[in-house]
Amino acid sequence: MEVVQYTESHRDEWEAFVNSAINGNFLHTRAFYDQNIQNAADDASLLFYRKGKLAAVLPAVLYKTDEKIILNSHLRSTYGGYIISRKMGMTDAVEMVNATLDFARTKNVNEIIIRNPFRILYDTISDESDYAMWRCGFKIKYREVETYIDLRPSLEEIKKEFDKGTKYNTIKAWKTITVKESEDFKGFWDMLTENLQSKFGKAPVHTAGQIVALRDAVGKDNIKLIGAYLNDKLIGGCVLFVFKNALHAQYIAQDNAYQEHRCVNAVTDYIIEWGKTQGYNYFNLGTGNDKQGMFINEGLTHFKESFGGRGVLRETMHIEL
Repeated sequence: MEVVQYTESHRDEWEAFVNSAINGNFLHTRAFYDQNIQNAADDASLLFYRKGKLAAVLPAVLYKTDEKIILNSHLRSTYGGYIISRKMGMTDAVEMVNATLDFARTKNVNEIIIRNPFRILYDTISDESDYAMWRCGFKIKYREVETYIDLRPSLEEIKKEFDKGTKYNTIKAWKTITVKESEDFKGFWDMLTENLQSKFGKAPVHTAGQIVALRDAVGKDNIKLIGAYLNDKLIGGCVLFVFKNALHAQYIAQDNAYQEHRCVNAVTDYIIEWGKTQGYNYFNLGTGNDKQGMFINEGLTHFKESFGGRGVLRETMHIEL
């Protein structure tokens, strides 16, 4: 297994590979990484070749702290991890991880951190790289749980899993709320910013301008704003990331002055129905953890579970060299 560090000459090959990989999506594209200018400064992404053919890529950055040099996949994205071809076998995966360790040693790396994707985004079950990391000495650094809704059963079966209160609030919401795709990112961002500031004292990771630029870079079919309207007024919504077989709620917000209309229930119900009719397998509602996985936001988690949501595990692995 030959390992090569990414350069701009690999761009077209990288983009084509991500599109064909078992677990690749637009979050691994160079177009996505280009949206954060810091990524260009410390990029250390790797390409792995088996007999001259690209078998895997690892989006990563290399940086120094006061005490360590760290290779991280990926510091500024939702997650990183090994993105693998459909021909990746068990021994190939072990060689791939060993090649990563060899590369890290040439850079005097003290720690490798790999934040894996969650499996509902895979085209098929494929745990070769997870096994290979464990076999090569990686250990679990953090565990997080995301809550997803399985869209594979019939719509009737999916909605049978709604809690009694969720069913009631969803029916109530549809009496006054209209849900549709929206272009009012500015209006949504005002609500989102107020929600995050009042609850957590934080600002959104992206600005409205940045999310629109990101959508333009990766394609409008990949990022959508689903808005909830009371008459003609936007009072809530969800920024939806659209992957090959799954939907992901990146941001959810509402105008708290209109909370009694339960617009988030209508938005969630709308996305479930739209996702089902479009043939997606899963709708991921996101996490109720912090990034270390120890804090549980019980109210948020219960709300997501009330739609029949179940937990899917995401593990961040690491090894100290």
